[in-house]
Formats: sequence, C-alpha cells, structure tokens
Amino acid sequence: MPHPLEDVFLRRLREFTDAIAGNRAAAAALLLICWMGVDGARADSALSRFRSVDEPLVSERVIEQGEWAAELAFALGISGALPDDYSAEDVFGLLCADQAEREMEIGGRRTPIGAPVRVAIDSPPTRRLEEPIRVVANLPSTALYALTVTGVGPQRWAIDQRAIGHLDPSLLGVAQAAKIIPLQKGPHELTAYLSHDARVDRIELAAYRPFCVTPADGWRDHRLLSFAASARTLVAALGLERRLPVDGEPIAIEGEDYESVSAYGGFTNRQLSDPASGGAWATAVNRPAEFTYRTQIAQPGVYSLIARIHGEGEEIWSIDGGYRVTIEPGDVLEGFARTHVVTLHLAGGEHVIRALLPTGSGIDTLHLVRRRARDVDFIALLEDEGFRSGVPNQPVTQTDAYRSLSQPLFAEISSHFLSRLAGNFQRAPWWVRRDEKKAIAPSMRLQEQ
Repeated sequence: MPHPLEDVFLRRLREFTDAIAGNRAAAAALLLICWMGVDGARADSALSRFRSVDEPLVSERVIEQGEWAAELAFALGISGALPDDYSAEDVFGLLCADQAEREMEIGGRRTPIGAPVRVAIDSPPTRRLEEPIRVVANLPSTALYALTVTGVGPQRWAIDQRAIGHLDPSLLGVAQAAKIIPLQKGPHELTAYLSHDARVDRIELAAYRPFCVTPADGWRDHRLLSFAASARTLVAALGLERRLPVDGEPIAIEGEDYESVSAYGGFTNRQLSDPASGGAWATAVNRPAEFTYRTQIAQPGVYSLIARIHGEGEEIWSIDGGYRVTIEPGDVLEGFARTHVVTLHLAGGEHVIRALLPTGSGIDTLHLVRRRARDVDFIALLEDEGFRSGVPNQPVTQTDAYRSLSQPLFAEISSHFLSRLAGNFQRAPWWVRRDEKKAIAPSMRLQEQ
C-alpha cells in the first residue's frame, strides 16, 4: 500500500541529489520519481538501481520485456497492487487484463480465454439504517478493476478503506465508478455508505479491459525489448492509439439500424439543430434503453469506435461484453456530438456493440475507424511527441528506457493516470489542451479520434 515519504528516504534523496550533480539523465529520472510521489519503499528500490556501480543510469545494457513492464507499472503508479513475491505474469496482467486471462487459462484455471476477470455479488446483505454495506470480494487475478453498481440513489464507495468516489445509478439503473483501481488477487473489502433512499442490487468488480499495454505479440519476460515493442506499449499507456493515422474507409452503422433494443427504446424522425444521417436516429423514449448492434470486421487491427450522439448524462457502451466504458456527449445539447467511445485492438469477425442511454438521449451514427498500426506508425507518433526514435528491431538500452519515462508528456499523463482511464469523461485529452494549434476538440475531427 502506498504511504507518505519517510525521513530516511528524504535523506537519501538529498545524498543522491549531491551524487548526480551534473548528470542530466539521472536528474531527469529523479524528477520523475519525485513528481509521481511514489511510496518510500518502492522509490528507494528505484534509486538503488541508479546508485548501482555495476549498472549506472547511463548504460548501453539492453533491457528485457519483463524489466520494461515492471518499470511501466511503477511509473504509472499501479505497481502498489503487486504482491511482494510477484511474478512477471502478475505485472503483465496488471498492464493488460487480456494477457492475465490467457495466463490464468495456461495455469489450469477454468476461466475461458477472452472472458473478463470479474466478481459479481447479487443481492448484497441488507443493513440497518445509517449502517454501511460491507462485502468481501475474492479477486481471481491481479489487474486493474472497475467497480460497477446496480441500484438507485447517491452512494459513496471505498475498497480496503480507500475512497473510490461517489456513485448514483439512478439515471441508468447502473453506474461505473469514475476511478479504476489496481488490486492484487485475493480478498478485498468493499464498503458503501448510502443515502436514506438509496439501494444496491448488484456489485461487480471486473478487470478494466479497454486498457491493454502489450507488445504486438504479447509480453515475453526474457525477450529483449525492441523500439517497436517499446513504442507500442508507450502509446497504449499514454492513451494515444486513437491518434494513429486512419487506414481506409470506416465501417458505418446508422443508429436506427440496431439489431435489438430494450423496452422504451426506438427510433424517431424528430429534427434537431443539425440533421440526422438518413433522417432518423435511435432514442431512449421514456426510460433508459439499451441498443445492440452487430458488425463484421474483415481484418484484425486497431479500431476506434466513434458515435454521433445526442443528449446529456453518462452513457455506458461496450464491445463484445467485456470492453465497457462510460462516456458523455459533448456540449451540443440541441444537436449531435461526434464522440470518441473507445479505441481497441479487435480480431476479425463479428463484434457486438451495446449502448445503454439515459432517457431522451439518442444515436445518429456509429463508425468503426481502422487505424494504421504498423511498428513505424507507433514510433512516428512518439517521435512527434518528442520521444527518441529508432528502427523497429533496434534494441532499447537502459538509457533509452529512462529517457522515455522522463519525457514531459509521460510525466504529465502518468501523474493522473487512474483518473484518466475512467473519470473526467468530458475533458479533452491534455495533448489537445497543451497546444492551441491542435485545440480542435476530438469530436470535431474524425482523424483525431
């Protein structure tokens, strides 16, 4: 568990600062550690690497994928979920839940490949007025988890006495917490403080699968890290995959062409401030409604789901059941807002898209935009952001790795990494805000989605 920096660690910081005077690379790495406010024990472990006589910071030693994965987890502030005796598989699962599920299957567990790691608690125990709900969830794997609650009314949640935030499922009947939580496998206590008229019908902790940091062919502990693998993992960690170049024409689906819809959903020809594509659009009429769409993808690859939607309030979207995100439309209350939903690596074949909308909200169109995702595309994207470039098969040295993790862009995004994953739904990514020349909202430029 993270804890405040202790006096002994501060003394070591001062000693180390004196030792690295004039060494810009080491100073940058130290700045990254201080910026992130890591706990004393893990920061001391990192500093010991820099103090090592055998392995100084400026080193041409080529690092392995397992080492790089551990550094990424540490730099993103999620390594606190790892057990003391963690394995490489624990780190890989923390960075990509899909890989955790494959490892679980290899280890003889019954979880099928592709099924989400989740624990659900139906009909949690009743409570007396003013008492919190307390339940224990035994998690099957170390991963990043999203808390989803079915019920009604304002609620305040905590896991292992750490605040997760406020939820109110009243709008949709279900709500996803605006914070992703790194948790190690094993038992965890969930606590909920409810308003007098609130109710909890179901609790679910599921691995947050939309976040997946992995090389193209998965993690391999002792494989040497190449610039291609480094670039792919950095782009995914920074949430920049939706900035890869568009590759070909998108797959378009009209909102009213849903395969099925729950009660209170349908389509309308009602005119808004800007016309609907095809003259009609899907809408939740008197109560929340869930719409289901099916589409075929000819080739596997990186795809962005972009929806032209109307309304206000949170919406819950998912692809193939496991990739679930919460979004909000833009600030276009009288028309449609083109909104990025999620960018994922998708296999070829059929995929199912579901959207749960609040009353009055609607969908005009959906587009699956294929991204050009060659190794050189990931490297070029990072080069545009100031990262050191290299050819795809070139090995990454220890110096290259620390330079990447001390880049200003990485430091900025990693400083609020967990909040970015599931919270602040309406805020544009900081890479849009930081440059007024690029400050066209993502909803206004398809290629930026």
